[in-house]
Amino acid sequence: MSHSTFCEIPAGRIAYSRRGSGRPLVLLHPIGVDRSWWDEYVEHWAASYDVVSIDIRGHGHSSAVTAPITIADHAADVAAVLRQERLTGATLIGVSMGGMIAQRVAIQFPALVGALILCGTAGGFPDEVRPRILARGDMSRQGSMTEVIDETITRWFLTDTPRPDLVQKCRERLAADDWYSWSANWQAISLLDNLGELPGVAAPALVVAGDADASIPPAVSQKIADALPHSRFVVVPGAAHFGAFDMHAVFAAIFDVFLSTLTE
Repeated sequence: MSHSTFCEIPAGRIAYSRRGSGRPLVLLHPIGVDRSWWDEYVEHWAASYDVVSIDIRGHGHSSAVTAPITIADHAADVAAVLRQERLTGATLIGVSMGGMIAQRVAIQFPALVGALILCGTAGGFPDEVRPRILARGDMSRQGSMTEVIDETITRWFLTDTPRPDLVQKCRERLAADDWYSWSANWQAISLLDNLGELPGVAAPALVVAGDADASIPPAVSQKIADALPHSRFVVVPGAAHFGAFDMHAVFAAIFDVFLSTLTE
């Protein structure tokens, strides 16, 4: 992982790195991993863009989560980083939980957001689904991450993934994670409820789904695209939940087409 800069927040600090020059891109990773998952994109984009990759609270080099947290709290953390770096009008690119947070930043801090790329993510969940999401962690006990690794890998990757190296990287990252941070972030996801506010987001958006995503089916992501007033929706054949990473070249090409349409 590249050298960390830190932004102090009331609950600790947020780690991030910044590289390149041009229009700002802000990269937000899924639950359980860290900003190093964006490294191939940073290499790809740093020649053309000002790329900021953030460790979401409870991940990587950022502070652990020590009390219940919400997606709105994470959005405030992202806003604090952007203000520290004096960035506005950024394109926020988020996968899974990162995409949930990106939506929230656009809702709460519209001046900071110029565009959105939301990948393998949701804007909300039916009430009957929320308990299943909450049950992926347990804030009431000190569990072991070994309990959840196999099931998580099954949801995030295809058995014949083109990048088995990323499966091993994911296993190692999850094994090193903090149980309470993991559980509290699943609670935050279980409470996600952005859809009703997305019609007020003026920023152009690209919503990308994988048709083999076992965590977030395309129909769930399409609800985001339907709610946003200026969006386009793309389904990637054969892509699993972590398709943005294990099919990097395919997703980067889709992202680049959208980025090329954004005006200065």
